[in-house]
Amino acid sequence: MMPRMGPPTTSRQDNPLHVSFRNPQWPPNFITKENVLDYFCNQANTFYEMNSCNQQIRMQNITNRTVEECLRTMQGIQYVLWYSQPPLFIICKQRRNSVQNVSPISYYYVINGSVHQAPDMYSLVQSRLLGALEPLRNAFGEVTNYSRYNTAKGYYWEFKNKPTVKKREEDKKDEEEERLEDRSTMFQKTRTLTLLNQLLSEMPGDEALEREEVDEEDEPKTEEAAATTTGEPKFAEPAARSTAK
Repeated sequence: MMPRMGPPTTSRQDNPLHVSFRNPQWPPNFITKENVLDYFCNQANTFYEMNSCNQQIRMQNITNRTVEECLRTMQGIQYVLWYSQPPLFIICKQRRNSVQNVSPISYYYVINGSVHQAPDMYSLVQSRLLGALEPLRNAFGEVTNYSRYNTAKGYYWEFKNKPTVKKREEDKKDEEEERLEDRSTMFQKTRTLTLLNQLLSEMPGDEALEREEVDEEDEPKTEEAAATTTGEPKFAEPAARSTAK
């Protein structure tokens, strides 16, 4: 018997929670409550089944009735809009057995043009438990290193290698200083020092203070000179009268 040619087939399927769909031809702001089902019911969408009732309605091109009215009279896999609050839309995949008997299968949410499958309760609880067990395992592994046993005392804890509070504070200060030093390179430091030294040589601080003192002394002289140059006559001030009691 000749072996079958072609790529090997695997029964393993991708986790639908890690798959998403996005149609680049649809801008996200164009998706509304009226056309979100048209956006979802795309052949390229991995979450959409081609044998669903929605696909039958699209192939028959029914225009005299709405999609909701047509789905009520049909049986099988259906996709309906369950919740709408732009830019978030939730679509329910359900199996309709009769007009009033409907069984939900899964939910999908469309947000900003991306379609994702909502996780079920089992996957959600499993993910939370796995996320909580790993820190607990690390904590128990760390604690067992400090447990001791003595026939007289029994079980007790011994934290000899535990760092003190002061050492932790010193380590934090060292880390902060290293972060501040990492903000500037050696070239920037040397260049900045060179510029500061050049400015200090051109404008020393002692000369600036002397100039300010000289300017303050020259101010009254300049005022007197300005008064004499104006040519206005100066009159003697009258003597103060003596007041007789």
